[in-house]
Parts: sequence; structure tokens; C-alpha cells
Amino acid sequence: MIKKILSILAVLAFAGYLVYSAVAMTDRHEDIRICRGIDLHISDSLDYGLIDGDMVTSLLQERGLDPVGLSLDRIDIEGIESVLLRHPLVGRAQCYKTAGDMLRINISGKVPLVRVLNNRGQDFYVDSRGEILTQHSLAVQLPVATGYIDRKFASDDLLDVVNAIDRSEFWKAQVEQINVTREGQIELVPRVGDHLLILGTAQDVENKLKRLENFYRKGLDNVGWNKYRSISVAYENQVVCKKRK
Repeated sequence: MIKKILSILAVLAFAGYLVYSAVAMTDRHEDIRICRGIDLHISDSLDYGLIDGDMVTSLLQERGLDPVGLSLDRIDIEGIESVLLRHPLVGRAQCYKTAGDMLRINISGKVPLVRVLNNRGQDFYVDSRGEILTQHSLAVQLPVATGYIDRKFASDDLLDVVNAIDRSEFWKAQVEQINVTREGQIELVPRVGDHLLILGTAQDVENKLKRLENFYRKGLDNVGWNKYRSISVAYENQVVCKKRK
């Protein structure tokens, strides 16, 4: 009798173990969450489209860091952020997992403002923070600066001029090229008219551009666009014109 009872208890215990194991395995499988995709948000460079989803996906796949299809606990968040931040057009990158089983990636891109082709044969871009970007062949229309421009000048004086031009709808439409002479004098090449606009240094550039704009509107419209070969506002409160010979 006792043996029969023990046998029944053993069978019940084994059955209970099987039920517990099945439930535990089910719970474990339910706990595994798979990444369904990347939720990408890009700021700063949206107007240019220099950074997009295809670029981010390709970059992560090349480094073996594509999160799609992986369990969320296996995704290398720090590795993904590190790879993105090494890209020359990425300023900031933040990654985190969402409740919807997605990987959210927030990217702040660098915005190039001017392309520099200097006297040393160097070709680079300057972004809105004054950083030098060496990424070549960007498919975006930007002002071009030529002449005696080293990287310090590009990140400082040149950036001041470019920002001042960018804040003015008049000058954004008018300036085709910026040139810097051996003596450090800044010249603007306009789209309309066969003359040079001479700013001198970058000091007080906003006021210099306003003086030039007033002269354009009140002077050149009356005398003609090609009467002068140069118009200078290098000196305070003056507009100095040199006529063609």
C-alpha cells in the first residue's frame, strides 16, 4: 500500500515538474524581445539630406552592428553610438530601445556652410560650428571661398563673413564667391555685375554689408552695374569706388 502511494506521489511530482518546466520555458520565450527596426530621427542636416536611413543602415551593417532581428538585450548601444560619431557628418548620436521593440537613433548632423579651395590646393568644408569637414563631393550647393585661407582663418573670420551673408536674403542671392588675398583682404564676387566687392577684414562685417547694400540700391541702380571695377567698404563709414579705365 505504501509503495503504491509513493508511486502515485512520484508520478504527480514528475507531472508537476513537467508542467512547471513548460510554463517556465514559455515565460522565457515571452521575455525575449526582438528588435523590429530602427526609428531614425535626424536634425540639422534635413535640408541637405546628407544623412539618411540608407547611410545609417549601411554603416551599421558594415560594422556588424545592425540591430534588426536581434534580441534587444544583445544590441550594442555604445558600439552603435561610437560608430555613428566617427562619421565626419555626424555631430551627436543617441541610441535607446523603445517600448515598441524598436531602436531609436537620434542624430544631429553637421551642417556645411562653405566650401574652401585654398591656395595650397586643399579642399574642405566648414560647418556651422566652425569645424573642418574633409568629406569630399557633397551633393549640395554652397558658397565657395578661395585664396589664402588656412583652417584657423576658415573657422574664425571666414565663418563670420559666411554667417553674415547667410543672414541676409539680399546677399545670399548676390554673392557667388568669396576670395581672400595674400594680405588677408576679403573680397566678394557678385553674381550680377563685373566688379569686386572689398570688405577688408571680417571686423564689423554686418555693418559693411549694410553699407554695400545701400550703395547697391541707391547708387548702382542709377549709374549702372559695370561702371566700377571695385567697390570697397574696408574703411569705416566709407564706400570707395574705382572706375574702369
